[in-house]
Amino acid sequence: MKIAYAILLLCLIVIFIQDLKYRRIHIALPIVIFILSCFLILSKIKILSTILISNISFFLITLSILTAYMSFKAKKFLNPFQHYFGLGDLLFYVAISPLFLLKNYILFFILSLLFAIFLQTALKRFMKEETVPLAGFSALFLLIVLLKDHFMFLQKITFL
Repeated sequence: MKIAYAILLLCLIVIFIQDLKYRRIHIALPIVIFILSCFLILSKIKILSTILISNISFFLITLSILTAYMSFKAKKFLNPFQHYFGLGDLLFYVAISPLFLLKNYILFFILSLLFAIFLQTALKRFMKEETVPLAGFSALFLLIVLLKDHFMFLQKITFL
């Protein structure tokens, strides 16, 4: 279990570095995170499928609303992966879905977006790219949350 947890943390660090540097993440990283998350959570709870369905449904509904809003605003269909959202971002948010109950997943999603906005604003003068490394900033935020959940006696957000 500790090795799986360490690999999960290492994957989050690699995603942060890759997305910040290249604005892409390797496809294997979200897959590894998803498998490790399911493995770590399955040992603690038996309702993993319900958690996955509810969290992924929330994320897809949110992405659909974003697409509809941006398409309506532009008066034509806009592919969110070409204009606003990266495929790595989608894979990352799906990969971490086993780690949270729905209300905590929504909380994490909103806080990670705010965290990304804050970091993008704070680091704007040092960054060469205009795009936001959302998966990388969210991975950094999840790393902070996981370490907080592991080392502090505050209310946990994740299952780990």
